[in-house]
Amino acid sequence: MLSLGALFGLIALAAHLARDQLDALGRGFVQRFGLAGMFVGTYLADAFSFPIPPQFYMLTAISSGGSQVAPMVVISVASLLAGYTGYRLANHLTRFRIFAARLERTRPRIDRLFERYGYWAIAIGSVSPVPFSMLCYLSGLYRIPPRYFFTLVLFRVPRLLIFYALIRLGWAQ
Repeated sequence: MLSLGALFGLIALAAHLARDQLDALGRGFVQRFGLAGMFVGTYLADAFSFPIPPQFYMLTAISSGGSQVAPMVVISVASLLAGYTGYRLANHLTRFRIFAARLERTRPRIDRLFERYGYWAIAIGSVSPVPFSMLCYLSGLYRIPPRYFFTLVLFRVPRLLIFYALIRLGWAQ
């Protein structure tokens, strides 16, 4: 809740202090890169922990003044594909001895977590402030069963919609 409140506060403050500059940034980004830029940016952020998060692209869509339906669909699809990419990539990393040895030491704790809480472990993780890309990588590294990973992915779209609503609300302040 703290991170969501911080996001809202930062957007409201940015809208208050730099609305004209952010409007120009949003319009410029959308005109120059469009939906493809939002897709690539979100994919890089959620597959490889690129430093510009999907919330930036949400803000550019909102500040550009255009429709937000297509950008939200593009951002959501890119995020889901990126999560799957991170999961598969991390799964392959476990073949390297340096990763495998470290994972085996902590694996019993992860296994107990899923034995005890099952899907609730994923649900709680998906609403935590841990970035989606990191959750996907951890899922792949620990070889979380696909049914649990699918649950994590299902929680991603509502989380994106909550971020969008907070950004939109902060922008309207």
